[in-house]
Amino acid sequence: MHDRNIAAQVKTEQGLGYGAWSNLKAVATKLCLLMLVALTAETADLTIAMTVPSLPAWVACAGGWVSVSTDPMIILPLLAGAFIVARYFREFGFLQLITSLLIRSIVAVGLATLLKGAIGRARPTQASMDALLFHPFAGQDMFASAPSAQATLAAAFGCSVAVRFPKVRVPILAAAMIVCLSRVLVGEHWTSDVIFGWALGWAIVAVASALQCLRQRGPAR
Repeated sequence: MHDRNIAAQVKTEQGLGYGAWSNLKAVATKLCLLMLVALTAETADLTIAMTVPSLPAWVACAGGWVSVSTDPMIILPLLAGAFIVARYFREFGFLQLITSLLIRSIVAVGLATLLKGAIGRARPTQASMDALLFHPFAGQDMFASAPSAQATLAAAFGCSVAVRFPKVRVPILAAAMIVCLSRVLVGEHWTSDVIFGWALGWAIVAVASALQCLRQRGPAR
């Protein structure tokens, strides 16, 4: 019986380790595919950016409303408030979820902000519709287009919730994609910027899940 328990424990450890490694390989593969999509979308960036101003006014209005209401400066404080409430009312069982969402959201916005500052891609404007204009480390908002921090946050938040509640993952992910689309509709980002942001946010969630799997392996030993 003792030998059987040891064998079962070893099998569990191996399974957890393999699961983490498998998740990391899946992250690398899908991230490469998403980046390929972003590079492909870059060829259509100019066409889409020039089409946006000709869309019906209600489309721009809806995009603006979604974009403003999901700004990181609104979402992060709301998550911080939810964290405080969840910590106070521990019996609700939301503390772990809210903590995870808050940490991943902060990482998403922080990493996207650092990258966009380093990359220095120009935003689409009527004055300059050059999708290949870059000024790395310019330190100006007009050269902070890629990746979209809001799209990165939407992906990190949406994918995290979708993993936790798989039965409603379709509407959750659809809502996150609408947030990404809104950034294109308001003229703040190129299409490839939001795809880049989505890939980054999704990768943050996937890596966090793999690390969590590895942490679960520790107690099993």
